[in-house]
Amino acid sequence: MKRFARVACVVVALLIIAASNSSAQPPVGADESRFYAGLTLGPTFGHKSSGFIGIEAGASVQGPVAVFVEGGHMNNVGTADLDARAQTIANAVGATASASYKVNYFAVGVRVAPDLAMKFRPYVSLGGGVASVKAETALAVGGTTVPPESLGVQFGTDLSGSEKKGYFTIGGGVLYTFAQRYYADLSYRYGHIGAKTSQIENDKGINTQRLQIAVGVKF
Repeated sequence: MKRFARVACVVVALLIIAASNSSAQPPVGADESRFYAGLTLGPTFGHKSSGFIGIEAGASVQGPVAVFVEGGHMNNVGTADLDARAQTIANAVGATASASYKVNYFAVGVRVAPDLAMKFRPYVSLGGGVASVKAETALAVGGTTVPPESLGVQFGTDLSGSEKKGYFTIGGGVLYTFAQRYYADLSYRYGHIGAKTSQIENDKGINTQRLQIAVGVKF
């Protein structure tokens, strides 16, 4: 995944350089809308699958280059490490465990969508920001969820608590404009949430994957 991120960064850089060297006059038939904003939603997948909802807005900077901001909520991006931490506690008290991460994310970045005189317009994006990660863990005995206190358990912040962590995202997709001012967007977004070992011992990074569908307006 690190190799993929490096390659994508190079692609974005090359496209930006190409855009800066291109003519300032847009080609005939080019979309001259400067701003866009829309709703994003879709499934998340990986160790655990769930869903997300968010918003994205951006502005054209030069030619095919635009800056964007995005924010949203991913419902469950649990990891094998989180499951193992929870199950260790559960095994000690004769229970079973269910654990998840709920994530609110915010990022700013750059998006490059070359105008290829096509009805469908491909793009790549790269951004970074912050994620608020909330760990939620439940214990069950005999199939019934019970308060951890009833088993003499007090969770640490690794299993029950919120932390703000660094967030990096990269992806690509295809834009389709319809009715002149509206667009649909299908894309894949990889995101990495950094570890925070200063607050959680042996903390691990979290990899997220989104298949994103968006609809919005350009103006």
